[in-house]
Order: sequence, then structure tokens, then C-alpha cells
Amino acid sequence: MIELSIVSAIYNDANTVKQLVSEFEDELLKLGISYEIVLVNDGSIDNSEEEIREVCDKNPLIKGISLSRNYGQQIAVSSGISFAKGKYVLIIDGDLENPIDSIPDLYNKINEGFDIVYAVSPIRQSITKKITSQLFWFAICKVLKINIIKDQLLLRIMSRKFVDAYNLYPEISRSVAGINHDIGMNATSLIVHPKKRIYGKSSYNFGKRLNMFIDIFLNMSTRPLNLVIFFGLFQLILSLILTLIYLIKYFTSGTIPGNTSIMVSILFFGGAVLFILGIMARYLSLIYSEVKRRPMFLVKEKYNL
Repeated sequence: MIELSIVSAIYNDANTVKQLVSEFEDELLKLGISYEIVLVNDGSIDNSEEEIREVCDKNPLIKGISLSRNYGQQIAVSSGISFAKGKYVLIIDGDLENPIDSIPDLYNKINEGFDIVYAVSPIRQSITKKITSQLFWFAICKVLKINIIKDQLLLRIMSRKFVDAYNLYPEISRSVAGINHDIGMNATSLIVHPKKRIYGKSSYNFGKRLNMFIDIFLNMSTRPLNLVIFFGLFQLILSLILTLIYLIKYFTSGTIPGNTSIMVSILFFGGAVLFILGIMARYLSLIYSEVKRRPMFLVKEKYNL
């Protein structure tokens, strides 16, 4: 059996492919173990597929998968995991931001008997990533009360037993972090220091990143629906109190003063109702995606597989 599989999703990162592979090989050489590198082209519109094909032609230990379209990072990584054959499987971003020199440390750590080792870092390389990351972890840990390893990066290493369990999860609306948390098993973490992106800029703007976090947020718990119930109850009690106050004023003074209070009430309750409907609609959209039972991904081309 191959000792270590490295899985990396590539999206419009043609400039980094050769350097990425070179740095992988340098670290794997230090370990002196058998390995394979699985590169997944997630429907890139640049020359990423050609770059992957070229490195695969030069080295049979490098495997390539080209998906039929852009499925997003979570599914692209999952497709690579499904093809990985190693005793241990390490997943890492393809943009050189995750520290490749931490691979030996992660490998040595999981050999202490863990099923998964998370790479964690409170540091983010941009203000957008920092804000969205802090919002996400606050919502997960404080609001939903989920006991998950905080500040985890995509970078992590898993045992074959853990990978086999991961591959049993069929959902399309998926998150690597959510599934990993649900599997459980014997987990630990390792602090790493992310590096600055060398080429181009991230394809995740604030809107896309926040949208992805919302999906992960809802996939990991049904607690938001419970919070909606309590929020609705709070609104009901508040509205009854306001009604009582206005009735008392009406019978004591004969008038109910103030358009302001009416407008504030309408805006508050209207906004709250729309917010609640938005949460419910998002859950329904996730359910709709699953009940169609479409394949998680389709492969256009495979190299050295």
C-alpha cells in the first residue's frame, strides 16, 4: 500500500502547479516514504489542466483528475479523496498558502496513533478572510455550541480508516470540516503558520466566502431552526406587551401617539419575518439539492489513474 497520498484541488492556479509539485516532492523526500500526489482540476478556465497533464506525464506518482465543471472546493477535494489509495491521506490547498513544510510534522503526528490531525492557525492573510473566519467560528462555537476544533485550515491528514468513513458520506451540499467533525474518531491538532499567496488572488470574495460559511453553518446543525422558534416566541411576547401598552394608553388618554413607534414595529417584525423565512428557505434549498440524487461530481479526464 502507498504510505501517503496528498490531495490538492486546483482552480485557476496554473502558475503554481509545477512549484506546488516540486515543494511536495522536496518534503516527501525528507520522509523517505512511498507516496502519490493527486491533483484535482476543478473546472479551471486557465491552463491548469495542461499543467497537471504535463507534471503527470513526467512522473507516474502524480495522478490527475479533471472534473467536468467547477464544483467548488469542498466537492473537488472530496473527489480527490475518493481516488486516494494511501494509508494516510493529506489534503491541502493548491494556492501555496497552506504551509507545505508542515507535511512531515503532520505525518509524524498522525503516526502517534491519531485518526485525523488538523492544521490550525488563528492568522489569516487578508482582512476579508480574518473577518469571515471570526464570524464563522463565533457562530459555530458560541451560537451553535458545536465542540469543533477552532481555526482549522483545509490542511489536515487522515488515516485510511477515517478516509473510508469519509467516503461513505454521499451528500452534495457538503463541507470537509462538517463531515470530519461528524465522523469524530481520535483527533488532535497542530499549529501551523500560513504563507502569503504568491500568484494571483483568491477566487473567494467576501460574498462567496460568506455564502460558503452559511452552507457549512447550516449543514453542521439544525440549531438555527430551534433558535428561530425561540426568536418567534420572543417576538410574540414583545408584541403582546406592546399591544397591552397601547391599549392602556388608548383607554387612559384616548389617543395612541406616534407614527414612529408604528413604523419601528413594522420594520422590526417585517425584517425578522424575512430573516426567519430566509433561514428556512436555505434549509429547503439544501434538502432540494439532496433529493435530486444527482452524482456528486463527474470526471472529464484522468491521468495516471
